[in-house]
Amino acid sequence: MIAIIRILGLKKSTYYRRQKVIAEGDKPVRRENGIIPGFSYNLNNVKINDLQIQKYISKIKAEEFGRHYGYKKVSSVLKRKYCLKINKKKVYRLMNSMGMLRDKMERVSKYKRICKNHLINHSNGLWEMDTKYIYIAGTRQVAYLTSIIDVFDRNIVSCKISLSANTETAQEVMLAALYNRDIKNSVTGLTMRTDNGSQFIAHKFEKMCIKENLIHERIPVHSPNYDAHIESYHRYLQDECLAGRIFNTLEEARTVVFNYVHGYNTIRVHSSIDYRTPFEFYNLQNSNFKNELVISL
Repeated sequence: MIAIIRILGLKKSTYYRRQKVIAEGDKPVRRENGIIPGFSYNLNNVKINDLQIQKYISKIKAEEFGRHYGYKKVSSVLKRKYCLKINKKKVYRLMNSMGMLRDKMERVSKYKRICKNHLINHSNGLWEMDTKYIYIAGTRQVAYLTSIIDVFDRNIVSCKISLSANTETAQEVMLAALYNRDIKNSVTGLTMRTDNGSQFIAHKFEKMCIKENLIHERIPVHSPNYDAHIESYHRYLQDECLAGRIFNTLEEARTVVFNYVHGYNTIRVHSSIDYRTPFEFYNLQNSNFKNELVISL
């Protein structure tokens, strides 16, 4: 018999299931394609035909939350609500035949370039970008300050305070920095260094870097020393501006931070640039730098 089954191209499980159904005197239920559906048992050891199980699945998927369920959650509901003895593999097969499986998300290969040492001898050669948390006590919210610093001249080229540190915010800050430096559509050899935050590894951010001809570098995980300049700036911001201060509103935080950033660029001297202000040092390199920093709020 086994040889005959093999010659006919049938599965042994199909043959023996059919023989069992016939032996027990049940009338086989056929679908339009002629395939005999299987069955599962409930907790009372009553057979539940696959066609009936598929109806259960349709009901589950028609519910408000059930429409978002995958086969694993549907399996759980079938067990809890309909008391079926069924495993997730069978539910997967049934849902697949019903066309109810969600399509797998297409994985986009991310552009990734690990940071390396650079010899920076001019402005707009290496920028560092990062995000800092600012607590708004009056509204009990956390605001996010996203900033870009030029490693060579120490200017905060652009920044923005918002209630979400998402990819759109990072894109806006980067775009504002390009306009502030008057290099939009004329970027040459500029590297943008970030950490591995979700907003910086997003496909949209990578795509914008490529579009604007920026080289995007990401620092190794747990290695803030590779992003030392923006980290140092955040330390100064915390110690000199934020420490001991309580903000009641987001607008108050924006005003205070804006004033500090303006003073950081135009008043505060830095020993690393020969005790000049970042604006003064940059102005020695390029007289086209804007006197008023435009910060996107």
